[in-house]
Amino acid sequence: MPAPVAYQPVLEALGLSIATDAVAPGSIILVQEVETRFGVSRSVAREALRMLESLGMVAIKRRVGCVVQPRSTWNVADPKVIHWRMSGPARVQELDQLMQLRAGVEPIAARLAAGISPQSGPELTRYAETMRDLAAASLGDSAEFLAADVAFHGVLLSASGNDHFAALGEVVASVLTERNRLGLLEPKPDPRSVVLHLRVAAAITQGHSALAEASARTLVDVVAAEVLLDRSGETLDR
Repeated sequence: MPAPVAYQPVLEALGLSIATDAVAPGSIILVQEVETRFGVSRSVAREALRMLESLGMVAIKRRVGCVVQPRSTWNVADPKVIHWRMSGPARVQELDQLMQLRAGVEPIAARLAAGISPQSGPELTRYAETMRDLAAASLGDSAEFLAADVAFHGVLLSASGNDHFAALGEVVASVLTERNRLGLLEPKPDPRSVVLHLRVAAAITQGHSALAEASARTLVDVVAAEVLLDRSGETLDR
């Protein structure tokens, strides 16, 4: 594991404050203020602000400072931004939007994979079977279940043969990871979700494009319904 960089705590605090609207667009962040607030050197403060600039969250302007940018300029697909947004009061809205993205991409990826990459089916099946076994053991909220789930969807997107879909693997991994971090999974996942992972894998193995797409679409719908409900079964406010 790489050693933590000096600017990381500063970046985390500033990124979270911007992503959760604690610091509004148009606000000015000065290097000197960052130095004082966090007790860091000027070089560390500048590096944290440069990282935020690379994410589109601030614009560094000479003789002005760092100007907080509107959400429309952010790299919302970056895992750090996803993490910050999921840590704030609008986390359900963020999760909903990310599930909409998955609904638009994963079924098509499954259809493409069945058409051009049926050889990916056995690997998908192995991950789906691991998830099934862990769910049966009430380990649906475990790190092992998460790892298998992330791997399954990463392989699915890559097997589509679409470079843009494959590039979304990190986004989907972030969604799954954040969902787990926030305790939105039960030890016993919805049985339909477990079965549908297996059906997607089987359809891809057999080269059944239409079935793969339909199964993946139903899977995303089931997962969305599962994670967007609170413990009492009522839909969370959006």
